Amino acid sequence: MKRILLTVLITVLSLYSIKAQKEFMAGYVVNNTNDTIKGQIDNKKWATSPLRITFKKDDQEVSYRLSDVQSFVISNEVTYVRKKISLDITPNTSTELLQKFDRVLVDTTLLLKQLVKGRLSLYYLKDGKDKIHYFIEKLNNPIQELIDHRFLRTINFKTYEVHLDTYNQQLYDLCEDCSNYSGTMFKYLYQETDLIPLVMRYNIFFGDNKPIQVSRKEKFKSTFFLSAALGTYNYNIEGAVFYYTNDYKKADLKSASFGIGGLFDLPSKRHKLGVKIDLSYNYFEEDIQFYKSTLTPSDVSFLGVSIGPQYSFYKNEPKKTDIYLSSGFSFEKRLNANKADFFYEGLGDKLGYKLGLGAKFNRINVELSYNRTGPGLNINYYVAGNIQKVSLALSYALWKNK
Repeated sequence: MKRILLTVLITVLSLYSIKAQKEFMAGYVVNNTNDTIKGQIDNKKWATSPLRITFKKDDQEVSYRLSDVQSFVISNEVTYVRKKISLDITPNTSTELLQKFDRVLVDTTLLLKQLVKGRLSLYYLKDGKDKIHYFIEKLNNPIQELIDHRFLRTINFKTYEVHLDTYNQQLYDLCEDCSNYSGTMFKYLYQETDLIPLVMRYNIFFGDNKPIQVSRKEKFKSTFFLSAALGTYNYNIEGAVFYYTNDYKKADLKSASFGIGGLFDLPSKRHKLGVKIDLSYNYFEEDIQFYKSTLTPSDVSFLGVSIGPQYSFYKNEPKKTDIYLSSGFSFEKRLNANKADFFYEGLGDKLGYKLGLGAKFNRINVELSYNRTGPGLNINYYVAGNIQKVSLALSYALWKNK
């Protein structure tokens, strides 16, 4: 058992280093001659505007600078477009606000994240000081930043913070030709959840083929699967009854299980974190015999359930490969009746925890897990110990929602 646990630990540590590897996803680049080059792009989940991207085609990597590409798309979900913009770098945090109305502008060229594409296009940018910017572009008109301006003003020796939501007037002017918004007061918040639906509704009104939100937020995803596992387990039980002490240990016993489960990914860009639930029938080769007994050890079975988080620390979308760690609480309800023999009452309901390391290849999952529970004995309060099980499970995804 110790060798198995040591092997699991070494495997986890060695595979965890894979996290530092590049994460290539299917995509394409549009270069300066308007050529579309398909391949894979290292998705770095940029917090700010990317200045360089790594592109791979036919196992050869190429580094593209900002000046080399007009746009690039990852997995038909995330789009960045190069734009010449006038960027408002006026501080907007309460501790840095300026004591003047004028904004600070710089002319620059950056890759902007495209949130909506259509007759009216919306773009997003977070700068190096974590200031959020939104840009709007109508047909072939120049792109402009939606202005959300904050500054300080002193009146009668008192200083006030002033907030001008100029972007609402900008949006009103841009949407004047859309009857969906005629007579509407524009009081939107400076955030995606307000701006994206506004722009989408405008585009759909003009029959813009129901423009897609190209950088959409991920939705809740779920996967349901069948699983089967083989394993080995040991007991380490000790206690005192009627002034007699005993230390009962046994190792290398066999176990098996099969069942159903579900993985529920939490909404995120890469679906790295989820909640996993397993319901299984668990078989153990031998029940516990505490003290000497005339009864022959027999097998025992349980109905088990486990629930806990699962974190993917490596994903390769083009190859549909995923390496993950899982953990959680486990509970097993005994299905066999307990023995009548006082010294062989056997295992009872068990509560414990479970750790796992797994890999997913398309619909196939392989997972190595370690499960530790209490003894589940019903003899008396002086009995203590643990049961440790190591299993190798194979599962198949029956259904996924996308």
